[in-house]
Amino acid sequence: MVLPEKKTYGYRERNEEQRAEFLNYISQYAYQRFVYVDEAGVDDTEDYPYGWCDKSQRYYDLKLGHKTERISLIAASCCRQIIAPITFTGYCNTELIKMWVEFFLVPELLPGQIVIMDQASFHKSAQIKQLIEMAGCELVFLPPYSPDLNKIEKFWARLKHHLRKTLDQFDGLQNAIDNALRLLS
Repeated sequence: MVLPEKKTYGYRERNEEQRAEFLNYISQYAYQRFVYVDEAGVDDTEDYPYGWCDKSQRYYDLKLGHKTERISLIAASCCRQIIAPITFTGYCNTELIKMWVEFFLVPELLPGQIVIMDQASFHKSAQIKQLIEMAGCELVFLPPYSPDLNKIEKFWARLKHHLRKTLDQFDGLQNAIDNALRLLS
């Protein structure tokens, strides 16, 4: 008997040669040296898409048809630990990432670590690279269209799953996120 399996997507635009080069490069180092950086956003329409009802019934529920609150997060992951997490309202830009790197990430870095970021345009500032290098670290970019190679993505998935299940237990999205960060970090 074949059971349905959740489909995992990749991107057609990704370059397998660049992915292989990246994997070969990081295979030369111990995983403790890697610091994976990423951003995520959540809003108050996050919902757990399952519920309990009689087998012969369809489960119905009501939810907001529009977002009323959106909170973004920036964090890094090293050795399966979340470091330097911050939350803010709105979207990322170069100035915000630069401020986060300077005041939150760099104090957590150890010389010799390798900071890995995706190809987002706001990561490519010369000032960000300089801040990381002044901390004695190296900045490496993931191959394009390769979020699956960023280890912090699994944390974001766990965090969002937790929020979907518990959001209605908290007074506000920020409180739910703060709780999830405490529990999952």
